Amino acid sequence: MIDWKELSRPDQNILQRLYGGGSLRNCDLDAVLRLRQLGLIEGKERHERLSPFGCALMDHTHAQLKARLGAP
Repeated sequence: MIDWKELSRPDQNILQRLYGGGSLRNCDLDAVLRLRQLGLIEGKERHERLSPFGCALMDHTHAQLKARLGAP
């Protein structure tokens, strides 16, 4: 699995947007293409969504963050 810290900040921002239900309007096309090549997002232009692999990464990252903050 890809480590969250290995991704650039623009890549992380895009994944956070999709995880929160947002769109990729006005996002850097190069970053979107890079994430598509990594298998983290799927879909056609303007209709991207997290892939199952991307969802797993975001769920894992979210769980780690909650644990670090002591959230239930």
